[in-house]
Amino acid sequence: MQPSWPSIDRWLMGEAWIASRLADHVTVLCDQIGVRWAGTENEHKAAEYIAEQFDTVSLEDPAVEDFRLQTSECRSASIRVAGDHSWQADVRPSLFCPSIDIEAPLVDVGHGMPRELDSLSDRLAQSVALIRSEFEPFSDPIHLTLRLRDLAEREVVAAITASPHQGRRLTHVSSGDWRDGDPLAVPLPLLQTSREDASKLRTRVGNAGRVAIRVDAEFRTATSWNVLADLPGAMIEDECLLLSAHHDTTPDSFGANDNGTGVAVLLETARLLAGLSEAMDVRPGRAIRFVSFGAEEQGLQGSFAFVDRHFGPDPMPRLMMNLDELSVGNMKGVVLQFPELRELAQQQLDSMNEGLQCHVLSQVDASGDMFPFARRGIPASFLWRWRFAGRHEDAAFGHSSSDTPEKLRLRELKEYAAFLARLLLRLSHVPAEDWPENQLDVGTIAQRIEQERGAVFRVM
Repeated sequence: MQPSWPSIDRWLMGEAWIASRLADHVTVLCDQIGVRWAGTENEHKAAEYIAEQFDTVSLEDPAVEDFRLQTSECRSASIRVAGDHSWQADVRPSLFCPSIDIEAPLVDVGHGMPRELDSLSDRLAQSVALIRSEFEPFSDPIHLTLRLRDLAEREVVAAITASPHQGRRLTHVSSGDWRDGDPLAVPLPLLQTSREDASKLRTRVGNAGRVAIRVDAEFRTATSWNVLADLPGAMIEDECLLLSAHHDTTPDSFGANDNGTGVAVLLETARLLAGLSEAMDVRPGRAIRFVSFGAEEQGLQGSFAFVDRHFGPDPMPRLMMNLDELSVGNMKGVVLQFPELRELAQQQLDSMNEGLQCHVLSQVDASGDMFPFARRGIPASFLWRWRFAGRHEDAAFGHSSSDTPEKLRLRELKEYAAFLARLLLRLSHVPAEDWPENQLDVGTIAQRIEQERGAVFRVM
């Protein structure tokens, strides 16, 4: 029997709006637990909390799965003008920045474009480059990783870049390209300083001065955790949809938006759909699996481990949908990695009558946990919330200690959870014969990723 979508939608929207537990989840994750760098006790506490919440709403078989993690810890770092101990620049090493202890000439290389480096060729060897991480205006954009590799090939020993933010606010950045498959592989040590102190370095050091850089980093193998649970399907066996988020953070971030929002909406969507089964005796047609990944911030190691462990012993999901950084813009629709499901997804969105749209990426997106699924030939997607339009101006605090709960828009997150529950339920009831066959070829996808390595990701 066809579900009564109007009555189902009324229940889901009302329950999401009136009985929301989003604030409770954010409080536990960000205020009570705090920083959740993968491989730490705090990350394990977050994983256990998520598993408990899955059990509370009566999902089946909640489990915490451990996996081995390659991780690092920066114990100390400094940038100063050589010979001057009265002042140190603000500093935050990039993720997986190796240890270094050097004193070397500082060379301002601008944006690090080939023509700029060619003009400085006699000064680059054994120097520290001061480089602008943003793209050079009006020029063909070159990925920062490629510019750093170019510096390394010219024997530059380290690079300093300025934060894009004012007010001496720093963020953790990555100098590698996750399409390369090795998150620990970095072109050379990269350190971020504040915009203000980058200007001071240019003024104090000029073109003839030297800087002293020190980073003490430890690399080790640790344990991280993925969490999963299932809401069984009532009609279609051996098929599932998968909804995911990641619960880890960068080393000093409370992770409210990135990604307490994703985890909170994951848990709330599970609560809504499980509650619908009890309140209205309406269950998904095919199973829905809920997963929270560890180590997303460390090269997607959690989602890679999950895909390797489950596919293929388990049937591949019909679709995976990833939740990340949701409090940066209202939900506008769904973005698919591959085009095969576009018509089907748009039909379900249209039936919701909320003006939501489905789009398809022009490149393979390696920036989040959908990438390991896409690489394995699993239809992957994320929510269209800001990347192409409508980012909240005050939401750019990711990967920093300023990513805190008071900046979140909880009313928007209620809408996310309600819309997601409505969409997933509709997708779960699409008959198997009406679902397009998965014809994705892993070899073809691998070739596409190889061709796109180093390319700047299109955001407009």
